[in-house]
Amino acid sequence: MIITAAELMSQLPQGKLVPVDVRPEVDWRKETLPGGVSLNVYDYFIPESDEAGIAGMAAGARGAFERLGLGKDRIPVFFEEQTGMISPRGLWFYELVGLEGGLILDGGIQAWRAAGGETAPGTGATDAIRQAEASAIPFRRELVASTEQVLAHKADGADIFDTRRRTEFEGTFVHPCCARPGRIPHSHFAFYEDLLQDGRYRSAAEIRAIAEAAGLLPEREVITYCHRGARAATALYGLRLAGYDKVKIYTGSWHEWAGNAALPIEIGPAQEV
Repeated sequence: MIITAAELMSQLPQGKLVPVDVRPEVDWRKETLPGGVSLNVYDYFIPESDEAGIAGMAAGARGAFERLGLGKDRIPVFFEEQTGMISPRGLWFYELVGLEGGLILDGGIQAWRAAGGETAPGTGATDAIRQAEASAIPFRRELVASTEQVLAHKADGADIFDTRRRTEFEGTFVHPCCARPGRIPHSHFAFYEDLLQDGRYRSAAEIRAIAEAAGLLPEREVITYCHRGARAATALYGLRLAGYDKVKIYTGSWHEWAGNAALPIEIGPAQEV
């Protein structure tokens, strides 16, 4: 799931790997990796985390990858300025629709430049993840949690993992687009950036220590969330690196949960979970 700049530099001439720039299109047009295409994975919000919404999300992601010609013998390497909240989300969408082999360029374009890699202005194809009409295409339903699954997490033996800033978790800050401050009840907490160091993922041992300190156990299912499901993807792959193999994302995250007044919330310092 992770590739270094040096590894990418040696493999890119073989023609199988395709750099996928998930930064804003204006940055891609200015400078990108050789052959890089542009894909906006960040601005997507799922309309509702029910079965129809999830199926429509998968259909929209599948369409974007097909239009860019990604999959099979064209394996994407998602990158941003450094490893952050966007490139992991790109890989998660790719895996969601059942495609395999996708990678994250650890350290992003900064690591590429530091390794002596050449860059050029972006030209050609651009696309974005958008909701589409739900279709019968297969996708990996086990990678995404519905609102109902989040509500039933304790009965189902799953843990909820809030990866936002502590101020968001405790409810002292709320994004203007969110109807209420707070967190999903019984959430475990660690800030997603703590899984990274100098724009790259920390070692598996370091991430595991952070996860265990947050009360997460590798034998239990983990449902990650944040504001819109981007930071949650960074946490998902960090947990995978650390040996957690039952992790899914609540894509609606706090933006959706806060907007439904019927759903319970907690505010204040962390409670026992």
